[in-house]
Amino acid sequence: MDQYYFFAAAVVALATFRYATYFYTIYKGETKPHAFTWLLWGAVTGVGTIAQFELNAGPAAYALAFVSITCFLIAVLAFFIGEKDYTKTDWAALIICALAIPVWQITQNALVALAIIMTIDFLSYWPTIRKSYYKPDTEPPISSFFAGLRYFLMLFAIPDPTWENMMYPVFLMLADWGFAVYIIIRRAQMGFPLHEYSKRLKDNIPIK
Repeated sequence: MDQYYFFAAAVVALATFRYATYFYTIYKGETKPHAFTWLLWGAVTGVGTIAQFELNAGPAAYALAFVSITCFLIAVLAFFIGEKDYTKTDWAALIICALAIPVWQITQNALVALAIIMTIDFLSYWPTIRKSYYKPDTEPPISSFFAGLRYFLMLFAIPDPTWENMMYPVFLMLADWGFAVYIIIRRAQMGFPLHEYSKRLKDNIPIK
C-alpha cells in the first residue's frame, strides 16, 4: 500500500470514528442534525467527488465518496429525529442549492464546477448555522474538528497535488474548523460548557 492509499484509508478511518461519535450523540438526544444541510452536503460532496476524479485526485476522491454517502445517511436520519424547525430561509437555501447543483453539468471545466460546488456548499451551511446560533448545544464542536482533520489528511492522499485538486479539500477543512470555532463561541456566549451537549434539551430552555 503506497502512502496515498494509506492516507485515504486514514481519512476513512477518521471519518468513521467521527460519524460513530456523531451518531452516538444523536442516539442520546444531544445532537439534532438539520436534514437540509446534511442532504445538501451529501449532494455537493458527491458532485465534488466526480470533479476530483476528473482532476486526478487519486485515492482522495474515493475517501470523499465515502463522506458523501455518510452525509446522505445522516440526512435520512435527521428527517426523523433531527431538527424540525424549518424556517423560510432554510427552505430558500435548500431551493437555491438544489437549483444550482445541476449547473455543474453544464460546464465542461472541472475547476469551474468546483467553484460552483464550493459556493453551494457554503450556502448549505446556513440551516445549521442558523439553528446553532440559538441552540449551539445541539452540535458537538469536536465532531466538526475531526471533520476538518479528515480533509487535512485527505491532502496527503492526492498523488499529484496541484492547487486545482487541493482547493476543494482545503475549502472543506477550513469550513469545518470555522464552524467548530463558531459553535465554541456561541456556547461560551450562552453559558454552555463544551462537554454539556444536552443541557438545553434536559432543562427545556425555550428557543427564541
